[in-house]
Amino acid sequence: MAFPVHSTVTRSVGTADGYGEATLDPSGPIIAGSVGTWRLTYTVGEHGLATAARIRIRTDTDTDWGTPQFIDPTGDDFASLSAPAGSDCTLQVGNPKSLTISVQGRPLVAGEQITLTLGDTTGGSSGSRAQTFLETTHTFLFEVDAKADGQSVLLGESPQTLVLGGDAVRLVLVAPSEVAVGQEFRLLIKAEDAWGNSSSTFEGTVNLELNGIRAESDTIQFAQNQDDLPMHRGVVRVDGLTAEKTGVLRIQAECGELSVTSNPIVVTEEANPYQLQWADPHGGQVGSATKIADFFRYARDVSGIQFVGYQRNADVISAEDWDIQQAAEKELFEPGNFIPIPGFEWSGRTPEGGHHNMYLRRHDQPVRRNPPAEAPAAIEPETALPHIRDVYHAYRNTDTIITPHVGGEHSNLTWHDPTLEPAMEMSSSHGSFEWVIREILERGYQLGFLGGSDCYTGRPGDDRPGHQLRRYAKSALTGIYTQDIALEGFFEAMRARRVYATTGARIVLKVDSNGHWLGEKYTTTNVPKLSVQVIGTAPIESIEVFRGLEKVHEHAFDHKATSNRLRLTWSGASRMSSYSGIVWDGDLTVADGTLGGLQSLRFDSPRSSAAIDQDQLSWNAWGCGYPMGLAFDIDANEDAAIRVSVESQMMTGPMYGAHGEKGPPRRVSFSAADHTLLSTSLAQLQDGPRRLDLGILDRWIQLSLEQEMTTDFVDFEFTDEDAKPGINSYWIKVLQSDLEMAWSSPLYVDYVKR
Repeated sequence: MAFPVHSTVTRSVGTADGYGEATLDPSGPIIAGSVGTWRLTYTVGEHGLATAARIRIRTDTDTDWGTPQFIDPTGDDFASLSAPAGSDCTLQVGNPKSLTISVQGRPLVAGEQITLTLGDTTGGSSGSRAQTFLETTHTFLFEVDAKADGQSVLLGESPQTLVLGGDAVRLVLVAPSEVAVGQEFRLLIKAEDAWGNSSSTFEGTVNLELNGIRAESDTIQFAQNQDDLPMHRGVVRVDGLTAEKTGVLRIQAECGELSVTSNPIVVTEEANPYQLQWADPHGGQVGSATKIADFFRYARDVSGIQFVGYQRNADVISAEDWDIQQAAEKELFEPGNFIPIPGFEWSGRTPEGGHHNMYLRRHDQPVRRNPPAEAPAAIEPETALPHIRDVYHAYRNTDTIITPHVGGEHSNLTWHDPTLEPAMEMSSSHGSFEWVIREILERGYQLGFLGGSDCYTGRPGDDRPGHQLRRYAKSALTGIYTQDIALEGFFEAMRARRVYATTGARIVLKVDSNGHWLGEKYTTTNVPKLSVQVIGTAPIESIEVFRGLEKVHEHAFDHKATSNRLRLTWSGASRMSSYSGIVWDGDLTVADGTLGGLQSLRFDSPRSSAAIDQDQLSWNAWGCGYPMGLAFDIDANEDAAIRVSVESQMMTGPMYGAHGEKGPPRRVSFSAADHTLLSTSLAQLQDGPRRLDLGILDRWIQLSLEQEMTTDFVDFEFTDEDAKPGINSYWIKVLQSDLEMAWSSPLYVDYVKR
């Protein structure tokens, strides 16, 4: 298949005249996550390179490209550097985004070349692993300090290429969660590669089983359109579908060995006053403002969400970037279909309040920044807001919404303004953070719960962690009940807290109390009564009802335990902060038995792996705050000893500047933590799960017989006869068999006991 190729650099322009040229070989499109060899060659310009001159090569994206190493020629990502005869060059790699070549020995003259080979295979290396996410334009930026005086020049053009999705390994169907009979809607069909990208190579016919839904055709042809954006290859948007009957409907699709069932579609006779839509309010950001429009198109055309926020760190937004962002927000603003939410991320450090998302009700509003740590010169210092209290003061009594979150710098909940802050993000690609719920309720705040991606890969609403050390989960989502798909509808629903968080699955969750929606606060003299409806994207494992921090009800399921299949699960975080993942290394052995049929659950990170060798199961898993695990068959006597041993490492994000209290640089580091042992047998597991609580931040390990779960629709009522006078905060926690989760915003019931 032929792809358009972005030309490599053959000249330098503008301020870079005379400072050299750079090329990439091969220059053609790169398949995300592929392993290969790429040569970056710098040709010295007429100004030459003095001794101690430096060439910095960096990318304009938060790439997870394999980090070059120079120790093992046979190992992955081995790199080499060649320089002209008689000269020496050193190479320093800070991270996958940046490396620096320093000229040692004699100066270099015009026409001489330095070549960096990524994935040098001459010594036996398999090559270099490309980044795992697609990108319309991936640029290798060359900055040249030719005179070694600290004054660098950015080459006018730097090598560019295109990163595309690979072969399809699964199909994904995205349909609206709620429609009325006869209401037209769109179905998204995505052929997805192993990294979550839309496949650039997928072709064929997808057959649909519509199950009560009318469409022009039940066969959809995938064919490559060379004019499409790379992100759109492997995605077909089918318009004009209508439901012919009420109920919970699902569309099924198959193409060869690939098959899938859509998210549940709740069909009503007439449209509800509030309809469930999907949002990624914290869609994250990209390194170059030129990609912001593609960011929004991905949310609309690939993720299939209705609301998205581009939340760039305020202290790195230049005036030009802000203009580009606002132009893209207005260009793609389409009431009734898709809403980019104007805004930015105020990015103060945690002692000053931490990161907060800012949503502006109107276009063409100014950006107010935290004091810049790495800001462009265009930022006006007099407009800076140094503390979150200053942010509250500046935006109080305006049509602005602010939401705290756990991200680069977690929000400090010491401060809270209920007139501005209706909800808090508690699940994202950083992980899931139930400790946030505890802190909110302990402080007596009345906040809803949000999910988002907080991604850097340009895939809002559908991001994956890839090989980044700072991301451990696929993107979360916010379910939002709105009057319409409009900016006004988003702000009204957010302020009313008609929102809930999921780990990315489009679980339908409805909570009602005497006609009041989730998120509402109301006063009653009647004993609080909740009506709960959950429609899962997989069988439901558990539904728990909480009053504040106390679990007051758990829905009863008739799950049947298997006799020869086990499930091992674990969860936890390292600390109540950002970058708080855990690496779990473990082994399970069975005496005089064999294991097989391995299935991983919520192994979101490609760094996670597991394998079975006869009587031993071994795994290495990366996660943060959400349950993950393994299911497997066991063939052994019921009294055979089963032994589980686990060691863990905690991830932290310390600063290394000054005395370690501030940066840059900032790095993810690892600290040895729990060493645990759990012993049992099949006979003992018949009596119930064996659980080991590790005591800190809900860290636990559990081994159990796998349960046969078949129910994906639950509708029940709960009356709290033990409700206390005063405000009772009722919220729902849902766990599916695939370990996807949802958390409802609390209903705040002010109970006046007669």
